[in-house]
Amino acid sequence: MSSLHCIDLPSKSFSCSTDEDCTGLSGPGGEQYVCVSEGFCTVPGQPGTGDTQDAGPDAGPDADGGSDGGCPQTSVLPTCSTSNWCWDNPLSEGRTLFTVRGRSETDVWAVGERGVALHWDGTCWARLTPGTTQALRAAWPAAGRTWWLAGAGGALHKWDGSAWTSQMLAESLTIYDIEGSSDTSAIAVGQGGAIYSFNGTLWSPQSWDAGTSPAPELLAVWPASNNEAWAVGKGSALVHGVDGGWVTVNKTGSVDLMAIASGVDAGTAHAVGKGTLATYSNGSWSSAAYATSSTPLNGVWTSSGATRIVGPASTIYVLGKASEASGTPQLLNSIWGNDAVLWAVGSSGTIVRRGATQWSEVPGGVTRNINAFWSAGGLDLWAAGDNDLVMRRQGNVWSPVAPPEAGTFTALWGSGDLLFAAENSGSTGKIHLLQNGKWTTGGTFSSTVSSLWGSGVAPVWAVGGSGLIRRRDDTGAWASEGNIITPGNTPLNAVWGSSVTDVWAVGNGGAVFRRDITGSWASVKPSTSADLFAVWGSGPRDVWVVGLNGAAYHYDGSGWTSFPTGVTQPLRGIAGRSSDRVWAVGDNGTLVFWNGTSWAAQVSGVSEHLRAVWVTPDSVWVGGTNGTVLRLQP
Repeated sequence: MSSLHCIDLPSKSFSCSTDEDCTGLSGPGGEQYVCVSEGFCTVPGQPGTGDTQDAGPDAGPDADGGSDGGCPQTSVLPTCSTSNWCWDNPLSEGRTLFTVRGRSETDVWAVGERGVALHWDGTCWARLTPGTTQALRAAWPAAGRTWWLAGAGGALHKWDGSAWTSQMLAESLTIYDIEGSSDTSAIAVGQGGAIYSFNGTLWSPQSWDAGTSPAPELLAVWPASNNEAWAVGKGSALVHGVDGGWVTVNKTGSVDLMAIASGVDAGTAHAVGKGTLATYSNGSWSSAAYATSSTPLNGVWTSSGATRIVGPASTIYVLGKASEASGTPQLLNSIWGNDAVLWAVGSSGTIVRRGATQWSEVPGGVTRNINAFWSAGGLDLWAAGDNDLVMRRQGNVWSPVAPPEAGTFTALWGSGDLLFAAENSGSTGKIHLLQNGKWTTGGTFSSTVSSLWGSGVAPVWAVGGSGLIRRRDDTGAWASEGNIITPGNTPLNAVWGSSVTDVWAVGNGGAVFRRDITGSWASVKPSTSADLFAVWGSGPRDVWVVGLNGAAYHYDGSGWTSFPTGVTQPLRGIAGRSSDRVWAVGDNGTLVFWNGTSWAAQVSGVSEHLRAVWVTPDSVWVGGTNGTVLRLQP
């Protein structure tokens, strides 16, 4: 395919409980994936299946069997800001996906904001641009390999399997949905009551009297047959079409009906809107409350004898059955599936897939908040964050890794084949260790853990709530490092060291503590009471701390100096490569750079809150909310 940027399916992906959850997933050579005890799908014989020993955190990019084939890699690059910060995750570049539709389990499209169009061929998700920056909201498979995409801007975009062509319907028109009863018969609906029909060759407008002015916005359509269809929309609009003649059945109401699809029984259908389920049966419609009055119900689909409704974070409803965990904390907008697979898409580029028993995020579609990075070097990184998030970048794709347990992961550290991950639950903290593909518990604390730093596997320091400072020794035990009294017994937020004899910790209320060669901690607080969130330096006489209101303080070995950053957002992470190449990140996409003389703002190109920054000799990585990962282009 031309204009293709492809995200390969790595050999470890997708959470699973049984082999059936891996149905439809295969490796570059066509090997059917299986479910292994660690809770992920993988190719038989790959590390983690029991046939070989799993690689550790410092293994190279292909240590976990990263795919060498499958999808072609071509010249389409990710979107970059004017400061050369480029999207690395999610694949949609953080843009909301509105619709997912498929022809088969190896031909699926997801479309969304700013012209994002993603295609799944059974092996990978690919980014295919139709050449528009307008939102895409509809996708429909026609005959052969043809697909029609539509949305804002009045254009229809046709993909013939190798190239795009476009057709203008009407300027300023938005098409919200296209659905067909066959691959040569379809209906498109949209803004201002627009209705177009497709006969296999041409799209034609349908004239009709809506009975009201302006005509209702039509958001979704269900073709009951080649000559009959129902459309729903804003204000509970319900429109019926037979043989090209359309009439309004209902035009008053307070609920926007967002989606419509066939039901389990022949001749039935369901339409959904906020807290509302409308059902068509025996030739008539009935409406009832569903979930709560404020529950967003955005998409509905029936396959394999079950009707599912998507919308609210974390939950997918199944009519007449128990609800399912969605595998994501994001809102979902659309769902599609067949007897082999189910897909759902939503906010910030979320993509989830259901195997036989459960839903899970897919590589390139992980959108949980990121709190921390760690890397042994190169392009192989680990990230951790909210809602059980542990993920790894290999082969140019970020893939979720089965966590040791549910929780919020706040910090990472690693050395050799050992990865440390800090996880908080309520007011307590825990350290998990990952080695040879197995998680074990490496320590528990009565306070939360905010940050980790060390030298190899020991010593490693953990800091956190209520002034927590603990040090891990060669035996794996964590010892208290005295009674650090922070202002008001407030948390310590970060730890870093230039060496094991020069370790720094910062926290709320302007707290800064330094550990000297004797092992004693002493306050070296700058003249501020602002909360400080991060610390980094190139050496003991070149240390930076950053925090609230864009504050940045520099220690030169004898005292502190405040430097203006030019920003007022909280700065939550800092890291550098040298004394004159330092980056700090913060809320609302804030990113500033120190050149050795002054701080200057850089354009991140995002509005997400940025929480973490990691610098290697070759790359700079930034992470934040909604799974955002940015990489500085060399």
